[in-house]
Amino acid sequence: MTLKSLFGTIALSAAMTAAAPAATKGADCACVPGKPTAASAHWNFQGETNHLFQQIRDEAQLASYHADKLASFAQDPNLDWTVHSEQLAYLRTEINDMGKKLCRLAQIRSADAPWQQTEIKRIHRYLLFMADSTDDAILFGKTHTDALWLPAYQRYTTVIFNQAEKLSHSVDQAVDYAGASKEYKTLGKDLGVKSSS
Repeated sequence: MTLKSLFGTIALSAAMTAAAPAATKGADCACVPGKPTAASAHWNFQGETNHLFQQIRDEAQLASYHADKLASFAQDPNLDWTVHSEQLAYLRTEINDMGKKLCRLAQIRSADAPWQQTEIKRIHRYLLFMADSTDDAILFGKTHTDALWLPAYQRYTTVIFNQAEKLSHSVDQAVDYAGASKEYKTLGKDLGVKSSS
């Protein structure tokens, strides 16, 4: 499965409401909601979302590291395509792993707080740009193995790096906010402060 078909599926699921699932080309990883169970009514979806944000943050930091290496490689015309392709393979794996978590976030987003829903949209946007640029860099590299110094390839690597940095920063802030909110509620409870205060 290519990154674009994975993210086509994610985009479709992100647009879904509680309606019946649509059949998609990438049905093997479709973001289709499961049937509710008795436990669904008591599940802490906002807590699950915060946990997924933490996992995406860790993967985004890895992706940012590999994107930085790739961007620096693009500045060196003496490096072989295999060096570039290794970093792109890491990025593809990290993007797809984050995409799977984004699928779950899309499934449960209606139960999330508004700030979480906004962050999910940001994650989707950054991942989509990263996926497209990674696909473009791979296609370019495979067909121009001796021309990785060209501005077109450097643009792809720059976009990948910039989007990875933005994603990492945004999700890091979301994780910090979730932690601070939880601490605020705990302190309020300990002090006997009503949650509306």
